[in-house]
Amino acid sequence: MNDAPDHKSMTDPVVERRETIARWNTLASRTGYGLYVVSVVTFFVGLWWGLTHAMHLISGIALVVGSVILAPSIVITYGVRAARREDEAMKKPDSGNT
Repeated sequence: MNDAPDHKSMTDPVVERRETIARWNTLASRTGYGLYVVSVVTFFVGLWWGLTHAMHLISGIALVVGSVILAPSIVITYGVRAARREDEAMKKPDSGNT
């Protein structure tokens, strides 16, 4: 029998948390951009066939909600990428940078 610990179960909890945040952030980004698409499509369909009050309302609400969701998502994306770059730099052997 092999008593060596399983490396998959010995992961860093900070990395696990970051990856969980990254997955939720991906969903938030897709939702935000999707709401932007809904806003733009609704607006241009309204311009083509006559902008009703409902179309104006849907377009405006989708734009505002998409912005509220997407703005923090973009900032979080930069933070996750920076943390990943820093982790990769820490794993590499010192290349003479002091």
